[in-house]
Amino acid sequence: MAIAPKTKAAGKRTAPMKPVTTKTVAKKTAAKKMIAKTAAAKNPIVKKAVAKKTVAKKTAAKKAGAKKPVSRKVVKPRVRKFDLVIDKAKGAKWIKEDIRPQFEYRHFGVEEATGRQYGSHVIRVAKGARPPVSHHVHPDCEFLLVYVLKGWVKFWYDGEGEVRLNVGDVHLLPAGISHAVTGWSKDLEMLETTNPADYRSVELTDAQIARQGLPVGR
Repeated sequence: MAIAPKTKAAGKRTAPMKPVTTKTVAKKTAAKKMIAKTAAAKNPIVKKAVAKKTVAKKTAAKKAGAKKPVSRKVVKPRVRKFDLVIDKAKGAKWIKEDIRPQFEYRHFGVEEATGRQYGSHVIRVAKGARPPVSHHVHPDCEFLLVYVLKGWVKFWYDGEGEVRLNVGDVHLLPAGISHAVTGWSKDLEMLETTNPADYRSVELTDAQIARQGLPVGR
């Protein structure tokens, strides 16, 4: 007797399969990653590895930040303001100074205005004065400039010899150089500017002059 194949009960329906979409796959992948991340977080070995990686990233970030140039504020140099000086030629006073009786000096007031940081004056020949001004040095005068305004003057410089300066000529003496004034015209006038205003003038002795091989009598 033949057995008839079983058939589904009448009226019973089978649920249709849902279509798989890209959105569904993405959700499942994200869920799997979350599960794996949670499991890894509970694993002490994984925790240490993550911590080391985080520290390494922070260290690298610090090093990268240290290499960046640091912007610095530009500090402007402080400019010292001196008093205003106006000194007119009319009625100007000429004085003699003990250190150089061969000359007369006209001071402008620069010394007082600058707190004696600078000195500036005109030098002229005193009546009847004759050369020379013997060998001497200014060991603590950082800046000594002479500009010939009128006439002429002869200087002798150690290592250079005798040089005549005429109108418009200038010399700037290095501190401590041995020099002498060997001649001048009667109408000589020269502008001298120094830093500081007060400095020593040390005369060389005959023995020192002879030792250095300088010309005697100058």
